[in-house]
Amino acid sequence: MLKTTVRLVAMARRNAQVFYPSYQGLASKLLDRPWTSADGMGADELSQQVQASVAADQLQQTGHTPTMRDIAPLALQEFYLALGVSEMMETNHFFFDPDELEIRDDMVMFVEDADETIAWAVPMDQVSLPDPIVYRRTVAADEPDDTGQWESTDETVSELIADILTWNYSEEDLD
Repeated sequence: MLKTTVRLVAMARRNAQVFYPSYQGLASKLLDRPWTSADGMGADELSQQVQASVAADQLQQTGHTPTMRDIAPLALQEFYLALGVSEMMETNHFFFDPDELEIRDDMVMFVEDADETIAWAVPMDQVSLPDPIVYRRTVAADEPDDTGQWESTDETVSELIADILTWNYSEEDLD
């Protein structure tokens, strides 16, 4: 009985949505409308897109069979689930679609600015963390690997996403 209870608690923790409610709240707060399920994507669609991503192909070339947890931290997964197809993705920053996630310099890149001069990423050795620290590179994502240095933003994935969206939508209010 105790083993069954422990297993059920572990499964519930694994399936608990940690960041998802906050992302839903951003839609209501910044778009002045309620969040709807059409703003996000389903878990199966997210899984299929991540498995079809550039990052997954890159890992497969090294002989590794990647899983979602090898490519996207929980905070990024829940962002896609909550807002992955919403109008909130259309800002002054380009959030990569899940199938566009890419590994560069042992970093999983997931967002860049509109001018393609700054890219943000998570170190591969921290992707398994729920909400790892994000690093930025101040040269375009398409530049050769040795042209830029990755430096810490001191923000986690969820903090960066909230800051980018809040900043972009408050900038629109000023126009």
